[in-house]
Formats: sequence, structure tokens, C-alpha cells
Amino acid sequence: MNFDKMAALGAQGVAGGTIVAWLAFVYVTRPVSSGGIDGVLHLSLAAASFVPFAMISATHAWFAQQLKAGRSVIRG
Repeated sequence: MNFDKMAALGAQGVAGGTIVAWLAFVYVTRPVSSGGIDGVLHLSLAAASFVPFAMISATHAWFAQQLKAGRSVIRG
């Protein structure tokens, strides 16, 4: 197994793991009956935090795609 393929698998793992981390973050910050934030603030927090998590995930998915293409493909 060559390094490019292993790196592509690792980048795919990071892409998926980033989305799972965002879901865990949204779950942990949910409103509860004993206090915390309200529903509107929770939705705002979820929407605002999605952007950086999605960018990290998309970047790693794109990088994995480039690594899977191999060395013979011209990258621009």
C-alpha cells in the first residue's frame, strides 16, 4: 500500500470525523430543562458552528480526492 492511498484514507477519516465532532458539539450544547441556552440560541450556534466544521471536512474530502487521483494527474 503506497503512501498516497494511506494519506487519502486518513483524509477521508478526518472529513467524516469532523462532521461527527460537529454533531457531538451540537448535542452537548442543546438546551436542557435545568438551564443553559434557549432553542433559538442553540439553532444559531449550530448554524454558525457548521461553517468552520464543514469547511474543514470539505477541504479534507477534496484533498483525499486529489490523493486518490494519483501522481500522474496534473493538479492545478
